[in-house]
Amino acid sequence: MKILVLIFMVIFYGCSATKSNTSLVKPLKRVALVIGNRDYKVLKSLKNPINDAVSIKGVLEDLNFNVTLVENLHYRNFEKVLKNFKSKIDNNTIVFFYFAGHANTLQRNSSEEYLSMIEENNKLNLVSLYRLYAMLIEANARYNIVAIDACRNYQEDESSMELERTRGADWREVLFDNGSVLKPNVELDNNYSSSFPPSTLISYATMHNQKAYDASSSDPRHSPYSKALINHLDDEEVPIEVVFKRVRSELIREMNGKQINLEESSLEKNVWLQPKRGKVSLSTAF
Repeated sequence: MKILVLIFMVIFYGCSATKSNTSLVKPLKRVALVIGNRDYKVLKSLKNPINDAVSIKGVLEDLNFNVTLVENLHYRNFEKVLKNFKSKIDNNTIVFFYFAGHANTLQRNSSEEYLSMIEENNKLNLVSLYRLYAMLIEANARYNIVAIDACRNYQEDESSMELERTRGADWREVLFDNGSVLKPNVELDNNYSSSFPPSTLISYATMHNQKAYDASSSDPRHSPYSKALINHLDDEEVPIEVVFKRVRSELIREMNGKQINLEESSLEKNVWLQPKRGKVSLSTAF
């Protein structure tokens, strides 16, 4: 009889301890910054970055992210937006950052992407992606997911029509429809280290030296990359790397290989944005 009582006590306290340990697991906070830059003044205005940003915001909110949406971000406000976003991040956070708009590299085959903020006074304001790296390193989130829907090609001689169809831009001179050429002042924000942030996955809409197209042939309201991202970001029961593989498969089919998304990752565990049904908390990563 004593043996039966002892076995019961071991089972009871063992189950209680398991439940107690499980209850101590703190859910991961989810925050996102979504930027859509469309109404450029010096560079060609684009059609879809704001459509894309609004739709991405909706998907992320359905995934329980607290989303900050910024449309047509000027450089004068960039640091304030980044600082406010950083204040929401701690080491128990999943971060999602999304940018749609003009971008380019300043040297051929360079890995340093420059994101273009909305211009003022005929001056191009270009922010190095390494600035975002620096913020993510300082914020020290548990996981970072970054999606950049912009060109990565170094352009020298592009027509205004071609620039209008893509999310790339020539920083050296801008050709207008009337044939006039402007060589604008360029202000660079690029005094940052190239150190890649830990626990981070970055998805680029293109491979190196490719253009990111502004309108999908099957849905002209969205870019082909963002359309695929909208379609798959909330896929259930797959880690985030698989999500971006599905984005790549759809993008290759639609663009016939002219545009292929590429990821770089320092994630050490699988991360689910839409986890396994009934088994995993919405904020869990493994």
